[in-house]
Amino acid sequence: MKPTLGVFWFGQFMEFFTPYLEPFFEIKVYDRSWGWEKILKTWAKPVSFEEAASCSFVLLGYPASYIEDLVKKIAPYIKKEVVVFDICSVKTPAVEAMIKYLPKHCHIIGTHPVFWPQSGKNGIKWLKMTFTDITSDRGVFEEFKNIFSEKLKLEVFEMTIQQHDKEMAYIQGITHFIGRTLKQMAIPDAVLATTSYSHLRETSELVGYDSDDLFLSIQLDNPYVKEAREALLTEIVSLDDWVQENTKK
Repeated sequence: MKPTLGVFWFGQFMEFFTPYLEPFFEIKVYDRSWGWEKILKTWAKPVSFEEAASCSFVLLGYPASYIEDLVKKIAPYIKKEVVVFDICSVKTPAVEAMIKYLPKHCHIIGTHPVFWPQSGKNGIKWLKMTFTDITSDRGVFEEFKNIFSEKLKLEVFEMTIQQHDKEMAYIQGITHFIGRTLKQMAIPDAVLATTSYSHLRETSELVGYDSDDLFLSIQLDNPYVKEAREALLTEIVSLDDWVQENTKK
């Protein structure tokens, strides 16, 4: 029998990712907004809050800003030796909440699949995923990580939450900020588009449709993003000032 995986929240990413996890887990989902249409697509089963929290593995699919409230509620139902892991794109607040509120008898692992349905539309093989061993037994951690590296053939990286969030401040914070800006500008398709311009349009399409929750989580929950974003805006203003100065000449 496959171990049970309790999933909390079934957003766009989990709808995409669940079929990849189904060969290894019996998937049970708690999400009040989850409809039968998605059940038929993913082989998952809608269950009560308590049943999802009582599974052998528990996946926290909420954005980082919601994790604290969630782990407070699921903590009484988490059984001994259960693996609890998040998939947040921002690790610091999520991991801090899990350490603070989850029982000591469970294994806590931080993960981040560094891809989205758009980037994984042709398959997820060799796409990137990070892992952080928070409080787990090392053997449990390695066995869990191998599902993704050996079975799903993802390129996995083990790193601290600080390393992760510092890199994501630029990889996600800056990229998603620029992508949403370009999307809101509605930069046009163009017959004479260069490769560079096409990349800009691709960026706006890939990240410009992020949900507000995801976008704000990336911008506000990562403690390193504000500094990176302010540096970007400073350089934009500085460059514009330089252009204006040269125009006067």
